Amino acid sequence: MTLRERIELDAEALRRYFKRLFELIQELSDPTNQPEDESYVGDRTAFIRPDMASNIYSLVDFWLFHLADHHKGRGSLPLSHRDIRGNNDLDAYHKYLTKVARLQLGGVKSSLTHLHNLRKVRKWLVHRGGHVEPQQKRELEAIPGVVVSGTLALLDDNFIWDSLKHAELYLYAVAEATPS
Repeated sequence: MTLRERIELDAEALRRYFKRLFELIQELSDPTNQPEDESYVGDRTAFIRPDMASNIYSLVDFWLFHLADHHKGRGSLPLSHRDIRGNNDLDAYHKYLTKVARLQLGGVKSSLTHLHNLRKVRKWLVHRGGHVEPQQKRELEAIPGVVVSGTLALLDDNFIWDSLKHAELYLYAVAEATPS
């Protein structure tokens, strides 16, 4: 089984899982399915989309680790991806793959940009519970599919599906690239 096929299996598993979660969101959003306890206040689906975003970033992080190791072994490279520093892990992997492994990844630049936005969103979700400081609101709202309501960052369905699509495109490109 090729690397691409293995990535496709993981992405398809996430896609099927997300479809079920979106069905759950629909079910829980139905007013007839509200809890009988009237003291309950809140959105029972609030953690579903953030969890999806985190799952997609985990897919990217997992596969970039393995793809970088694959290209290191394939090219008998003296440096490991662990030897390269970047502004963040995603940046360091991309530097390693383009500068050390010499892969041509210019064709997936928009996917990399989207993944950087996903990384930012995931960081807010994990480290700040999705809450945004007023001075950060503009930066997050500049990301398509992210809306700040009060102090909380909310993700729309398209952000999730676009993130998965861009993760796949970028990972496929890395898996199939050859050094220049």
